[in-house]
Amino acid sequence: MNDINHTEHANFWIKNEILHCTYKEIKLLDLATAQSIVRDRLQFQQEVSYPVFCDIRNVMSWEKSARDYLAKNGSVLAKAVAIYDDRYIAEVMSKFYLNKNKPLVPSKLFKNYHEAIEFLNNFL
Repeated sequence: MNDINHTEHANFWIKNEILHCTYKEIKLLDLATAQSIVRDRLQFQQEVSYPVFCDIRNVMSWEKSARDYLAKNGSVLAKAVAIYDDRYIAEVMSKFYLNKNKPLVPSKLFKNYHEAIEFLNNFL
């Protein structure tokens, strides 16, 4: 599966058995948007579990309800999640998310794409 699935809020594709998810520009990620992204991802995956690379650089801010939803429901059919964002403010937000929301699968923030992929390769 190498086709890119373009949805309203994100793009999805599989590369080397890793699901890549790149969020489109989102000023405020609310619960409805988070639910839409997860629904689109699950439909794209067709019941197959993958390590997930998630590029969130285009998300400007997050509602608590969206963070809570993604920590639980965003882990469905994910073996592990590498969150990729090289912005300083995102580092603060993502560390808070990872510590406070406790995702259900191994999840880690990365500023470097290659390190994120190395992390996910452990879950193939």
